Amino acid sequence: MPFFMNPFRTHDVSDFPGVLIPLEHAERHNSVIRAAEEREKAGKGNSPMLSGIDSEDAPRGSAEYSAHTIEGLRAEIEEDVAASGHDTAYDRKSKVINKAISDIGMGPYQWQLFVLCGFGWLADNLWLQSVAIVLPRLTAEFGVSSTNVRYTTCATFVGLCLGACVWGIGSDVMGRRIAFNMTLFIAGVFGLAVGGAPSWVGTCGLFAALGFGVGGNLPVDGALFLEFLPFASGALLTMLSVWWPLGQLIASVGMSF
Repeated sequence: MPFFMNPFRTHDVSDFPGVLIPLEHAERHNSVIRAAEEREKAGKGNSPMLSGIDSEDAPRGSAEYSAHTIEGLRAEIEEDVAASGHDTAYDRKSKVINKAISDIGMGPYQWQLFVLCGFGWLADNLWLQSVAIVLPRLTAEFGVSSTNVRYTTCATFVGLCLGACVWGIGSDVMGRRIAFNMTLFIAGVFGLAVGGAPSWVGTCGLFAALGFGVGGNLPVDGALFLEFLPFASGALLTMLSVWWPLGQLIASVGMSF
């Protein structure tokens, strides 16, 4: 895989040597092999679930079923479609993609994505914790009463609500990568700008803009990671939460200086 990729260019599979592997040479994931073995033991190789396959393509019996052939893959998709009760082109395409992700398993890309999305969760809680820590300093800096300074937190949470609504829907339209990068960019820019705010009202406005980025990043993190996560490793989605207290720890230690 090339070290640097132009994010503004459309890439072809030829740009990634060794990625495209013929099905007969592929290594199916253990979970897929176990499912195939269970299918053979249950005698589902010639079940009515596979009635959607053409007679010459369908496996004649469980002994002929193979997870490494296009007919076997088609049988798996047909069985999943019959079990779900939804048979559309979108359902079939999504199930093929899910099969491919399950076969890939937790590779280096998935672990890198786990760390990347984890840093998004870390940044989210880091900024939220920072807001709570700087409230007493805002009171001393701008002479705001301890009662009114709490509206800084209110402004931040207004931005959080708007960001979650806008970016949660917007990521479905513009794509996860753009939404992920933009939300962290917004959080970083306004997080730096809030340090030079000339007044308390300006600080509230900048914290609201900061919350707009932070609130949008949190749902995008989970969606981005889940789309590339194999079904057998679904528990790692919950493990993303381990990055949350790390952000709180960094904010608490950093603000103490």
